[in-house]
Amino acid sequence: MDNTITITPEIRLTSFLPEDKTNLVRYLNDPEVARNTLTVPYPYLEKDADEWLAKVEELRQEYGVETNWAIRHNTEGLIGGIGRFVKTGLDGHADEIGYWLAAPFRGQGIMTAVVSRLCDWLFENTALIRIEAKVFWYNPASAQVLKKAGFDQEGYARKQQKKGDQFLDIILLAKIR
Repeated sequence: MDNTITITPEIRLTSFLPEDKTNLVRYLNDPEVARNTLTVPYPYLEKDADEWLAKVEELRQEYGVETNWAIRHNTEGLIGGIGRFVKTGLDGHADEIGYWLAAPFRGQGIMTAVVSRLCDWLFENTALIRIEAKVFWYNPASAQVLKKAGFDQEGYARKQQKKGDQFLDIILLAKIR
């Protein structure tokens, strides 16, 4: 199966490649990305990119399918990432997604289009009927992206995620097939 998912004429989702390391370090070395994601460290170093690329390959081998996609711009290369956490197995009914986008590309509708298209693709090509996303309470922009992509807010969970030594509240959103 082709791993490329076209979003717009300029944006597509592809497999991560070893040559993405430079842009991973450039764009993930951003305190905003680290603050709004659960596991992206700051500062983000070359060793972190190496570990991420190895993890993506390990998951690809384990599942036999892509679970993490590079958000790729036709001229700028890698500008973000989106992935599914295989929570109930490849034939399961529910998963969770997570994503990030490089600062120069935020606020242009790219992530809304990516989330919307990937969810459609997952509903068309897997057994999923439910896709969830968790957003830290202090990140309303991400919740807005999800709502524009057809997600509904289902709840607010206090102290649901542990990040470092803090327990953080999250907004739970979901999209149903």
